Amino acid sequence: MTMRTLFLRFLLVLVSAAALSGADYVERYDTLYNSLTIERRGTQVELRAKSREGDYLESAVDLADPLNLVVPYTRSLYGGLFFQPKPQKVLMIGLGGAGFHRLFMAAYPEVLLQSVELDPKVVELTRERMYFTPTANSPIATVDGRQFVKRSREKWDWLILDAFRGGYVPPHLKTKEFYEECAARMSDEGVFITNLHSGTELYYADLKTLRTVFPQVILFQTKNRGNVIAFAVKYASPDMTNPARWPPTAELSAPLQGRLDLASIRAEVIPWPTARVARAKVMTDDFSPVEFLDAMEENNTKR
Repeated sequence: MTMRTLFLRFLLVLVSAAALSGADYVERYDTLYNSLTIERRGTQVELRAKSREGDYLESAVDLADPLNLVVPYTRSLYGGLFFQPKPQKVLMIGLGGAGFHRLFMAAYPEVLLQSVELDPKVVELTRERMYFTPTANSPIATVDGRQFVKRSREKWDWLILDAFRGGYVPPHLKTKEFYEECAARMSDEGVFITNLHSGTELYYADLKTLRTVFPQVILFQTKNRGNVIAFAVKYASPDMTNPARWPPTAELSAPLQGRLDLASIRAEVIPWPTARVARAKVMTDDFSPVEFLDAMEENNTKR
């Protein structure tokens, strides 16, 4: 165990001890980008954003156990290990409440985990109410995700898109041109990871758009949830969609301290919806009706 790992664990203990002394509360904030609610019940803190269907859970943390992945889909994001098991540079567009970050930082303390978050209030609440402490290896840039990708000169081994605002992703982060910009900033063996919501026409349009840029895309459905995590790569060979080619789960699990059942995540793979994707439209900078498509249930085209 390295000194850096020991330091991160010690820091988590100190943060947890300070956080556990707090009382329950509900706070609401309107910002330029969001209508946010931060609520504490016992040791759990939730960050939510208003959507057309009510409050949308952005992130959550258990202050008694900060490494616990409270929101189920954050576990599925670790499927990136099957495609790039040794990331050195990770870019995450969308901070939320840093629900993904704490375990990743403890497991891979030497890896750069760069976060990008548009809303300064989200950053403030994540730090002050959810007790997330950035380090030199986990900086946060408060800027639009697409602008960061355009300006970045790094090559990312994992590029994660999880930039929901009240249940939907801003349209300029859903287009063919943006995915091309992401691909250009990925390492040759890097993986693009994006959190999608199934059940609407937007889902199929997003898949079709991804496939116009990335030769290979594979889908994981988070167990008992509507989240589908898409993993995409720039290369056509070898076949990354064949689980027989993936590294053994036992080999990948060691740094994760028993926190994740990678075998169960491996079992989340779902078939590619060929027929529905074929009927979908590619989203571009000139045509990206994200909110309209997100409001259309997937069976509307049959009526």
